[in-house]
Amino acid sequence: MKLIYTPATLDDLDIIHQYEKVSYHPDEAASKEQLEKRIIYASESGPELFTVARNKNDQQVVAFLCTTLSNADFVIEESMSVHEPTGKTICLHSVCVSPDHRQQGIARKLLSKWIEQLRYINSVNNRHGKKYNRIALLSRPMLVGLYERVGFKKIGISKVVHGPDPWIDCILDL
Repeated sequence: MKLIYTPATLDDLDIIHQYEKVSYHPDEAASKEQLEKRIIYASESGPELFTVARNKNDQQVVAFLCTTLSNADFVIEESMSVHEPTGKTICLHSVCVSPDHRQQGIARKLLSKWIEQLRYINSVNNRHGKKYNRIALLSRPMLVGLYERVGFKKIGISKVVHGPDPWIDCILDL
């Protein structure tokens, strides 16, 4: 399947919320309201902060990633619900793929394309300093390999408690 990558819009909210609900434990999934706020934050701070992968043929959303900005170096409890527009750390909260399209490399492709885009944004903003310093995320142990394959470094068990299982801090300096 050929993919195209676009900023999320509020028109995508229902399908994004559906993918979020089937991808995370109920204690961990972002609410529809949180996802809506993150789409709005991205429209104000940088459309690259909430990206969807679409099937090029029918334009249907098959995956998404969403973030907030923070002044902290890692994802902290506060960054789950607070967006700091002047932050230089991108807190990656969700990477979700449609259940019908999993195990096809879509998450890796989405992350790789997105990281490439962030590095490009930093390169064109070089006169004023980098727009973003790093990406930070919380990963389940079984997904750390995915993130390492696109350049993240595993730091260790996170202090953040979100849902029933422990999370691993990972970072990628930009």
